[in-house]
Amino acid sequence: MSKVYKSFDQVYQDLKEGVFSNEAELRQAFVEALKNEFSNSSCNKYIVEHWFVPVLDETVKRGRPEIMISNIVIEVEPPRARLKKGLEQLYQYMEELYQSVKGEIKIIYGLVTDGEEAELLEYDGSNYRKIQHDKMPTVIRNLINLFCSSKIPIIRADDILKLFGV
Repeated sequence: MSKVYKSFDQVYQDLKEGVFSNEAELRQAFVEALKNEFSNSSCNKYIVEHWFVPVLDETVKRGRPEIMISNIVIEVEPPRARLKKGLEQLYQYMEELYQSVKGEIKIIYGLVTDGEEAELLEYDGSNYRKIQHDKMPTVIRNLINLFCSSKIPIIRADDILKLFGV
């Protein structure tokens, strides 16, 4: 895939036109759009450039299904798949992340998408709360705004290394 996705609207439009034939293609486009939309967000530009973008680049190289940035877990499902399976995986990833930080982070955010629709959740260690279910571009932008408007927690040691270039 040679197209560089600058926005979630482009990803959504290409999904509607049937451009993505599998999860890997959708995920690649989603990550490209995520990098660009984070770069254009209200988040600290240094943090985006030195932490988020390298983490997202590693996500693509790893080929793992989940994307983790700070206290956010994102699960990308195959194009136009139902979110149910992805939600079950997302719950597990959110619980694992919460346990790994031993409750030092109060809220874990989770998002599952199939490129068309998305669901945004929060998890406090005991309960899940649905924040929003809508078209993917709308939900992910809400997550970016929510994330950038609050104190961004650094929860893994290698995040510090990436952030400060050590």
